[in-house]
Amino acid sequence: MAISSAAFDDGSDGASKATYTPSRNPNIGVQYAADYTGVLVNQAVGGEIYTVERYGKRKTWTMSYSFLDATDQAKVQALIDYAVGKKTFFYFAEDDFASSGSNSVKVRFNQDVFAFEEVAQGATSITLNIIEQL
Repeated sequence: MAISSAAFDDGSDGASKATYTPSRNPNIGVQYAADYTGVLVNQAVGGEIYTVERYGKRKTWTMSYSFLDATDQAKVQALIDYAVGKKTFFYFAEDDFASSGSNSVKVRFNQDVFAFEEVAQGATSITLNIIEQL
């Protein structure tokens, strides 16, 4: 699904999305992926391969925001601080929570380092990696 208006919130209803969502959408080129790290592969002495599925597929998104002004940078920083990096889950919606939370996904950050890069006077960029919380 294409992102019509990305939004972040601490609840699935989008009630406080204004606290954590920049006023602009992420750059074109958002990466969507499926993460299968929950499937473990073991090989027996005779060569037979066995798999164990600890959990199924999880969706991942990688998105970049460019030319964030100080207000939008503060909103992204508030989201990072709320989540304490990877510690706390939050909600992500590709449609600005327009569907009464039905399209929101419980996610957490999938990165350890968050770096804002200055790209112009008073403007920064950042890349965010998020993964679906099971």
